[in-house]
Amino acid sequence: MNVLTVKFSKGSDVAHKDIYIGFVPGSTNDKFDISYHAGEFEPLEVEVQPLNAEKGKGNWLTLEQLQSGVQMKHFSGRIYICYGQPWEVLDPYYEPAQNITDPNFFLRYDKMELTFNGASTDVADLTSIDYWSIPMKLETSLDGLIPVQIDYGLKQGVTSSEVYKRLDKLTSTPKSGLSNALPALVPGKFTQNPNQPGSGFARIIGPSSYPPIGGVPVTPYHLFAAYLTYLNENFGTNSKNNAVSIKGLGNGVIAKIAGHFNGVGPNVPPTGSQSAQNYDLTASIDESLDITLTGKIGGVETTLLYKKEDLINPDGIYGANAMFSLNGAAKQNPANDVYGWITGDLLAGFNIGAIGSITSFGGTMAGTMTSSEWFSQIPNTSLFSNLQSNDAFYNQYAAALQGLSQAYNFAYSDRFSAVQVSLDPAKVNTLTISFYDVNTSE
Repeated sequence: MNVLTVKFSKGSDVAHKDIYIGFVPGSTNDKFDISYHAGEFEPLEVEVQPLNAEKGKGNWLTLEQLQSGVQMKHFSGRIYICYGQPWEVLDPYYEPAQNITDPNFFLRYDKMELTFNGASTDVADLTSIDYWSIPMKLETSLDGLIPVQIDYGLKQGVTSSEVYKRLDKLTSTPKSGLSNALPALVPGKFTQNPNQPGSGFARIIGPSSYPPIGGVPVTPYHLFAAYLTYLNENFGTNSKNNAVSIKGLGNGVIAKIAGHFNGVGPNVPPTGSQSAQNYDLTASIDESLDITLTGKIGGVETTLLYKKEDLINPDGIYGANAMFSLNGAAKQNPANDVYGWITGDLLAGFNIGAIGSITSFGGTMAGTMTSSEWFSQIPNTSLFSNLQSNDAFYNQYAAALQGLSQAYNFAYSDRFSAVQVSLDPAKVNTLTISFYDVNTSE
């Protein structure tokens, strides 16, 4: 049986006395087989328990306990790192919410993700999609000696304090226009909380982690309503006289969503929504700023409708989880199938600013390209502000992180650049996770 050794390394700048580590499986059905050795004088192998299996303090382990790392045979999920104080498990399978009503909201923690079952397709990644708090670095090696890959949570030459300042600046003056919106910095000035904490840094919340509009805390990030309005004014059925001109767009048409879906799993089914198939759809906007995709999926005429309110909510375009109606049926969330993949094309186009973009690549405007061409023909360094001059027309949070970190900065970062490290047991048997503070130069 293949075994992955996961080691943990503390940066020299981390002054916290207490560092806690916990393992959260992605599903209750996933295999979970992790162990560690208790120490030199107690060489017994200790079985690691899922962090949040039941309500209580949680099955946390200290960095001191894991000096030799853990031995992993099966695990798919997240590894959490906490500084100072670990979060408590409120209910079975709980994870902290980015909400001031959550008692763990003001604690400092972060996470990374991995899947290891001894398969060649196993991977690990860093993610800052939900929030940015503890900078990390992933290094894979063979026998702990031969380096294979490195995933830099902070690109070389970038400091944590630089990332902190760039992200904090985005919402120091809230941009959403919603009442009671506060900066994304935690603790920050969360005056809605009667037990307002001190000034210690916990995290900066990402735009996709806020509750729906009307919830607390109120999102301070730009809403995509202005982008939708711009597209309707320039390419809608009643566009303005001096509208932007892009070949193939106009009379409601705002983009071409087309490409190939490879299917799901190592054993791709021959038919159905998880089978491999082509798709060719036209994206149109109406006066209500709803978006409709019409065309063929696997040769079958199909319609997907996305309502404005679902697109501009934090879990919509930002969170890549905008609900849609398939062929007039009830709304559903994107799933791991061809409809979810197509939704990803559309929402990625909004996040990077490709929809309605006049920026040219090889003589072709990005707005004219099909969605699959966005991913293959637009360089990773030419997203966001290179595609749209108005900063309300792309994901500013992702744009700020893109040049500073190799972690996921929004849900579809991997369609533009490699953000994962391979855990193929034929090439890798050790993964080292390093973590730092906000003043590191790593």
